[in-house]
Amino acid sequence: MIILKPRRQLPFPVMAECINPDVFQDKSLEEIEKLAVWEGNKQKNLADIFKVDEPKRKGENGMVIAIQGDVTTVRRIGTSMTSGEILIEGNVGMHLGEEMKGGKITVHGSAESWAGSMMKGGTIEIHGSAGDYLGAPYRGCSEGMHGGQITVHGNVGSEAGAYMKKGLLKFIVNSIVG
Repeated sequence: MIILKPRRQLPFPVMAECINPDVFQDKSLEEIEKLAVWEGNKQKNLADIFKVDEPKRKGENGMVIAIQGDVTTVRRIGTSMTSGEILIEGNVGMHLGEEMKGGKITVHGSAESWAGSMMKGGTIEIHGSAGDYLGAPYRGCSEGMHGGQITVHGNVGSEAGAYMKKGLLKFIVNSIVG
């Protein structure tokens, strides 16, 4: 398991496609810390943005990435992932799990727009709300989700599931009318 904690509040968007079990697999802690991310228009190392820790655990199967803290400005976490797991304790930014093919992402918080966009497989579970265009295609594309499952335990924005071909969107709203 790799644990990531933001070092500071992030005022600019951070493009972090490298936060992906497929990318982290078989890399040393030092190699993971040197992965490139973009904060605004500046390229930085992952370790400039996140404190990276690797607790020693026995019997762990597959790569697990745990993100602790608010990462609302961090975009593209889990892009094109095929296996492994990402656990996020806090809110997460745009394009979570875009073009995902496998694995699992769990968010204990809310997700910004475009979560699961053009997803092909795997599972995303959001224990909070999701922004606009959940599972939808990018502008100019005619096909959205092709597979996988997205579960949201809260509200969703507009255009959820637009142009879906396959897959499952599941919304669980815990409201009491009275």
